[in-house]
Amino acid sequence: MQATLDDLSTVQLDDVLDGVERRLGRQLKRQDGHFSRFNGTAGFRTTEGTWIRLAWRRPGEIDAQAWTGFEAAAAIEGVPRPEWSAAALWTDQARGVVWRADEMTLVEDGALSATGDITTDPGLPEQWWNDLRTALTNLAEHSTDRVSMGQAHLSRRIHEVYGEDIDTTITDWACAHGDLGYANLCGPRLSLLDWESWGVGPVGWDAACLWSASLPLPALAERVQSVFSDLLSTRNGKLSRLLLCANVERAYRRTGTKAPLTDSMAVIAESLLHELR
Repeated sequence: MQATLDDLSTVQLDDVLDGVERRLGRQLKRQDGHFSRFNGTAGFRTTEGTWIRLAWRRPGEIDAQAWTGFEAAAAIEGVPRPEWSAAALWTDQARGVVWRADEMTLVEDGALSATGDITTDPGLPEQWWNDLRTALTNLAEHSTDRVSMGQAHLSRRIHEVYGEDIDTTITDWACAHGDLGYANLCGPRLSLLDWESWGVGPVGWDAACLWSASLPLPALAERVQSVFSDLLSTRNGKLSRLLLCANVERAYRRTGTKAPLTDSMAVIAESLLHELR
């Protein structure tokens, strides 16, 4: 039987952490570990002042693009983020997984949300928004053959939920972070975390993701729309937002359970559909 490893805080990991220390030559501060309850990752400070991120995959389910996202991002310039330095990979026959440990510089300013959910306005300074705008502009200029959000997926999901009579053609593409939310943004000094999903996407895709993550706080969502109005108001930006609405509506149709934003995003989708049609 395969081990359940979705929440590594519930698993005895001493042998795995011993392996990390042996392979990377670093001592982990194990008592200060940070664990995700959803994707089977963990992070640890080291006594050398660096950060090590631990993740796993089943051998037959490794996505090469996501698996190498941190090291591939080392080529990106003009974006504040942890600087990747080394990785160790090994097979764990007992648990039926491959482990990967990535070492990078430590970002002292923490993520704005531990889970991605935002319940109170973080009160970010004007400089933070300016820095984010600059970072995403620089990122968009990076050339890559990685794909964060492709045309086929976007069209398929929108048509599945809202019908085939919508022209979903994206005309402008650029490099994007691909998972821009408050769990992957630090403040008050800006840094972008988690580079598994980065690659080419619709122009405005990152802004749309941040807008969606901000919707629980209308004033914050309005701030995102203001900062990125030139991107979100285009057809590409509207299609990106509609895709995010479609994801929420699709989840509701599949489970029969409404999320906190199901109704409000349905209203937004109607407005977007009217504009796009």
